[in-house]
Parts: sequence; structure tokens; C-alpha cells
Amino acid sequence: MRDILLVLVFPFLLYFIFKRPYIGVSLWIWSAMFFPNGWVWGFASSIRYNMLIAAVTIISYFFQKDKIKTDSSALTTLILFFFILTTISSAFTISNLDIVWYEWSLFFKIIIFYLLCILTIKTKHHVNVFIWAITLSAAYFGAAEGLKYIITAGGHVIEGIPGSRLRDRNELALAVNMTLPLIIFLLSQTKYKWLRLALIGAVIFNVVAIIGSFSRGGMLGLIVIGGYFFLQSKRKLLVSIVLILSVGIGSVFVSDKWTNRMDTIETMGQDSSFLGRVVAWKQAVLMAVDHPILGGGFKAGQNPSVWYLYEDNFHSLNFIIDTGDYRVSRPKAAHSIYFQVLGDQGFVGLFTFLAILLLAYRKLVWVTKNTTDEWLIGLARMVKVSLVAYAAGGSALSLPYFDLSFALFALCHILSEIVKRQNNKHLLVEPAINSRRYTNNV
Repeated sequence: MRDILLVLVFPFLLYFIFKRPYIGVSLWIWSAMFFPNGWVWGFASSIRYNMLIAAVTIISYFFQKDKIKTDSSALTTLILFFFILTTISSAFTISNLDIVWYEWSLFFKIIIFYLLCILTIKTKHHVNVFIWAITLSAAYFGAAEGLKYIITAGGHVIEGIPGSRLRDRNELALAVNMTLPLIIFLLSQTKYKWLRLALIGAVIFNVVAIIGSFSRGGMLGLIVIGGYFFLQSKRKLLVSIVLILSVGIGSVFVSDKWTNRMDTIETMGQDSSFLGRVVAWKQAVLMAVDHPILGGGFKAGQNPSVWYLYEDNFHSLNFIIDTGDYRVSRPKAAHSIYFQVLGDQGFVGLFTFLAILLLAYRKLVWVTKNTTDEWLIGLARMVKVSLVAYAAGGSALSLPYFDLSFALFALCHILSEIVKRQNNKHLLVEPAINSRRYTNNV
């Protein structure tokens, strides 16, 4: 039944994308996070929905009339520079060419997505549709998992979406953490009672999903954004009630296994999982020292031949964190957006990546200081919290080239553009008003 319904609805979606490209980029991020293929089992599962949405969106943009000009920005320039750097790094990689260029192709699609976002999303309505699309992707799945966890009294094993970008429970926890502030923003803008109740439920169930995911990174991220969100929000009482209620419900169903796993945060020095991450970080550092400008290339550290090339030198960095003679049976992922970029793209790539994060945050600060529009100020504050969630939670996950993070970067650019257009419009109108007054006085 799902297959038939999706196949019947999809052509209509493509039609609306062709008429309005901003719907295309909204469905692009939705299909990337929600992964419709994972919800069907028959003939509909073989259709490449995301690719078709992307193709029609690109065509739609070129046929679009009366395009609103898109200004260049330092953020976009840095993102394009970072992409060029990854392209050069891929050409000179020390790893497997097939794997590296496959990962590059995925990142290339994300860059195209980012560019189309800033080219097509121009109004508040466009932005609202985009945010709803994000909310109805990762947050929808997270809420469903959180509800299952409650119904089964903690018996349901929370996992990511099979075959998607969020197939791992840690990745799902990060995406949900990043989406929670956007749900809060929608809640502040929604006047309909039942929709508000649904959004409050989505917040609660998603927090439960993070707790039930057994993700230590997700839990740490939740604590960080909870504190940050509390400090930033004007509705501290409402935030406190929702957070206490969410954590309270989630904690009722946690098992001893969950408690024991969280307790390892205090004893990381003896935890094999943490030590495995540390040696992966050491491998990334050593590889970057050897290749400071270009790094090793996408996922070079997970290549066995590259990993074992540095394994005997891990002890040289024991002065930072002593891993002793700890060894892993196979190469490990960096489990950190920062160390992943460091190993993949070298020190230049890491500095560029950090500059992108910093500049995106500063753009949002600029937005809040240069407009009196409460809608813009409220959204900019919530996107700041989402960026903090990514920066904090990403320290324990290998997701530097992530669709959702670049969707947030695009929102930073778009919101600043909207503010500039509003301010320019005000400057254009004001002289006309003054001129009219002068004429009347004469």
C-alpha cells in the first residue's frame, strides 16, 4: 500500500517542484534525512527519489522567471574554497581512489544543494516550508522511535533509518539534537492548538529518543543545547517544563545497561570504545602532520594500509592522552567532525571548516542585531542553538560533510540576505517620504 501511495503522489510533488524550486530544495533535504526508500518494501523502493528531486529542482531553477539576486558572502566563499580544497585533496589522496572519489561525489551533491538553497529560498514563506521539511524528516522518525520506546517501557531498541544518512543511532541522535531548536521555533510561530500540542509531543518524544538511543554523544549534546537553549530563550519557564518532562519520561524507562553506559563518561580512560576513538584521533593527527595542506583524502584514516602505516607511532602522542599499548583489530572512524576533517583535508582544511562554523554563527549574531523583526530574531536564535548542537555533538561523530549542517549554513546566508533586503528597502523608502514632506512644506 505504501509503495502505491508514494508512486501516485510523487509525480505531483515533482510538478510542484518544477513550478516552485524552493519546494524542490525543501523536499531535497526531506528525502535525504527521511529516506523514503526505507519506508517502502516493493517496487517503489528501487526509485531514486532524492536524485529525481535534485534533477527537477536544478531544471526548475533555470526555468524560473524573475529570479531574486543572490549576493555573495564570505560564508559561501569559504564553503566553495573548502570544496575546492577537498577536490585537490582527492586528486592527491594517499588512500583508495574509488572510495575517495565516491565520498567526494556525495559531498559535491551537498554543495550543489547548498547553492540551490541560497539561490531559491528568498522569503519568509520559503524559509518556513524549508524548516517544516527538516522537521518532518529526522524529527518525525525520532518522535516515532521515542514513542515506541515509551510504549515498550524501554524495550524498543532505537536505531537509525536503515540505508540512510542516519542509519546509525549516534547519527540519528545528532540530527535530532540539531532539529529540536527548529521545532521550538515552529512551536513559537504556530497558533493552532492541536498543531502546538503535536509539536510539544514531538519535542518530548525526540528527547526520549535521544536518551533511549544509548548515544553518549547524543546525551552530552542534549545537555549542552539544553543549557544553551535555556540561557538564550525568553520563555525559560516553558523550556524548563518541557525539558524536565522529557528527561523525566525518558529516565523512567532507562535500564541498568543504559546507566552503566552513561557511567563510562566518567571513566573514559578505561573504556575501550573511548580509547578506540583516541587512537583514531592520533592517527588523524599523525596523517595531518605528514600532509598538512591536503591531508590524506576522504576517509583515508579508515584505509587499512594507511592506518597501519601510523599505528606504530601512536605512542608518540601519549603525552596528550595515554592509550598505552591499546590496539584495535581494524581501522576506526575518527568519530569527530574535527579530527575527521583534520585527517581528510589537513590543517588547512580544518582551519577552513572551523572558520565556516564560526562565520555561520557570527552571521546569526549579526541578524539579531540588525533587525527588529521578531520572526527573524527568533529563528536566528534557534538556528544558533542548532549550530551549537552540531558543534558539540559532532565532536563525537564523523559527520563533517552532512546535509543537515549545510542546510543550517544555507539558512545563515538566507536570513542575513532577508535582513539586508529589508534594510535596503527601508533606505529606499525613507528618502521618498522626506522628499514628499519637503514638497508639501514648499
